[in-house]
Amino acid sequence: MNSQNRPSRNRSTRMHEHDRAAVRRRAVLLGLAAGAVALLAACGDKKTDTRVSSTSTTAPLPGPLTVTSTMPEMPPAVPTTTTGPVAPPTPEETKAAWKDGVKQFESRDYEAAAGSLQIAASGRPDDAGVHYLHSLALFKSGHFEEAETALVRASSIDGGSIRTWTNLARVRLARGDFKGGLDAADQALTIDSGSADALHQRGRALEEMGKTDEALQMFEQARAAAPDNGWIANSLGHLLLVRGRVEEAIPHLEVAGDRLPTVGFVRNNLGVAYERRGDLTRAAEEYRAAVENGDPDGKAAASLSRIEPIVGPVVASGNGTSDQEVSN
Repeated sequence: MNSQNRPSRNRSTRMHEHDRAAVRRRAVLLGLAAGAVALLAACGDKKTDTRVSSTSTTAPLPGPLTVTSTMPEMPPAVPTTTTGPVAPPTPEETKAAWKDGVKQFESRDYEAAAGSLQIAASGRPDDAGVHYLHSLALFKSGHFEEAETALVRASSIDGGSIRTWTNLARVRLARGDFKGGLDAADQALTIDSGSADALHQRGRALEEMGKTDEALQMFEQARAAAPDNGWIANSLGHLLLVRGRVEEAIPHLEVAGDRLPTVGFVRNNLGVAYERRGDLTRAAEEYRAAVENGDPDGKAAASLSRIEPIVGPVVASGNGTSDQEVSN
């Protein structure tokens, strides 16, 4: 009996060993296949965010004088980041995030405010005011694309908010979307046809689109509506200066310099106007102020180095008062 069963056990043992070997071969093959897939994935094309922040361009003045942009200096655009879905915040978390965001915004910590207000906006998706303040924090921290998205959301909830449409125009202009900026400014003007800020943004859009006659009319209307606004005064004076109307430009640029004393390109524009009129000492003072308050392109420094040997060393002229571009 035992001798008859022995061959059967041997055959069974060899069959089990054969099965185990087959399993091992399949495991090795699967491992090689997985490694190949991982290698192909690692070598594949990587998509990058190619979004470029557009800046304002203007027609050059003849000669060595350079007028700088009419747009306020903005932080560089920050690439968009995406995250996976997260659970909505609780009412308590939403309230705390809103409180933190407002405090951070008021203290000008715009990056932190944008993060806090993102949480608040998630918890209050139908609150136009939350989306609006979130958009301002995003814009001021360089997240232009996300700022536009937040403003579009705010406008879809409250289409009658002129400040939302006006700042949407401003954000689109900063992104180089001049037609979109014009459309948003026009929408703001349907709410209030006399809004100085909306007229200003419409003029800026038209100037960027090459429609300078219409832009000049918009700036003049905006200036009449808000005669002490430094940004509007700079835009009007800048366009007159570019068109060679120096004496007409100077009073507007002087208002801009007084209202925006720490904005380098505004002081440079006034310096250019004085130099074109032949008032080299005052031009040098404005160039010095521009250098001290931000001259990233070195235009004011180049002009100052050309004039100071003629008039002698100068100090920056007065400090003026402050004016804010983005309406809160």
